[in-house]
Amino acid sequence: MKILKTTNLLKNHNDICLVPTMGALHDGHISLIHKAKETGLKIVVSIFVNKLQFNDEQDFINYPRDIEKDIKILNDLDVDFAFIPDEETIYPKSGFENLYSGNIGNKYEGSSRPGHFDGVLTIVNRLFQLIRPHTVIFGSKDIQQLFLIKKLILNKKYDIRIIEQNTKRTKTGLALSSRNKLLTKEGMKKAENIFKALLLVQNELEKSTDLIDIDNKAKSLLVSENIQLDYLEILDMNTFSPPKGDSKDFVIIIAVVIEGVRLIDNIRFKYEEIK
Repeated sequence: MKILKTTNLLKNHNDICLVPTMGALHDGHISLIHKAKETGLKIVVSIFVNKLQFNDEQDFINYPRDIEKDIKILNDLDVDFAFIPDEETIYPKSGFENLYSGNIGNKYEGSSRPGHFDGVLTIVNRLFQLIRPHTVIFGSKDIQQLFLIKKLILNKKYDIRIIEQNTKRTKTGLALSSRNKLLTKEGMKKAENIFKALLLVQNELEKSTDLIDIDNKAKSLLVSENIQLDYLEILDMNTFSPPKGDSKDFVIIIAVVIEGVRLIDNIRFKYEEIK
């Protein structure tokens, strides 16, 4: 594996599969890399903790980092390139394009973290410009991010194939996340209720269309575990907005705070109609 600080060695490659990360690699990231290997392309894993997507400076400072462990993991996986740039490479003083995530980017996660998705799209766009990948792999745990990146590729007319990888979970359903490393054992146990709340909403929707009642049941579950809920929303996956009568592809998104650590998750499903 070659470790790159710039993309000079990638300029002659048009067969790249990019796996963007912020490091602190875990089994979820490893599943993305295994998916990348299925493409038969050269694999570039980027590691860059993007300050622009943190609206809370303390959150940026506390974000887990273990670059030596990350490099060992990537070596063991026989990745072709690890792209570990500095800030000047990503955001040169000569200028770069700051992107705006629009109305959807300002809702839900974007409402609680102002500017978050502007920062996400800005860094993803920079990686696309620098690496020029044929294919890019993203996990579906941050489904709002995935929705916006698909929109970015479409709006920019990038000739990039995007592959979604299903969320990697523990046996108890907890979505794997770098932020999980910031939780105590007790916090990890509490976090298992996030997926339970999502399943509760999905199951209740099979029996009732009373969204307020369903929402209250999920909130009660989280409150009983002393989990701070930020939002819980049922959305149309195609518009990332509240469902209408003709909606068929749904997503439930959730964000909570446990021991001061922000965690997100989602679950997708299909029904003929939700009123």
